[in-house]
Amino acid sequence: MEKIALSKRKEEKSMSTYNKVVSQIHSLTKAEQLRLLEELKAIVENSIETEIEEELIFPAEIASSETAWQDYLAGSDRGKSLEELELELFGRQLFQF
Repeated sequence: MEKIALSKRKEEKSMSTYNKVVSQIHSLTKAEQLRLLEELKAIVENSIETEIEEELIFPAEIASSETAWQDYLAGSDRGKSLEELELELFGRQLFQF
């Protein structure tokens, strides 16, 4: 129940901020509004916000991930061994087989 209340307050605050921004936009000249529109377009095009984690994923990261996925599907990426992954993540081997 508390989580729902927090979510609702966050949404209300967000809408309040949104309404303030819209109000300020109306006070701009047409030229300033168009400039703002171009800046907002660039921001949206340069990042994708995931709704689940609320983190920004930049186009270069998406392209790199897509390339790696295609390499995996084509069989040209051998992946990482458990040992390599342990060293990368923990700086040492955790398991000995």
